[in-house]
Amino acid sequence: MTAAPVTEKSRYRSRPPSLYAPWWKSKEVITPSVIGGGASLLTVIGGIPWQNLLLILVAFGAIAGFLYWRKNADRRAVARVEGMA
Repeated sequence: MTAAPVTEKSRYRSRPPSLYAPWWKSKEVITPSVIGGGASLLTVIGGIPWQNLLLILVAFGAIAGFLYWRKNADRRAVARVEGMA
């Protein structure tokens, strides 16, 4: 005796169809971004421990200070070159 093949179709899918789509087209990405769901920026920042938040703010401050210093140095260099001409 041999087993008969299964011919009954299941009404359940093994994976949701949005998993077959690229990540930027999937419902898990589009729906929260369109309807405003998901975590807000305030919630994300509020979930960071204060020590880590302090390190992030110090790093951003250092980067901003360096960029400001470079801008002033470039301005002085351009003024020096324009003074020669």
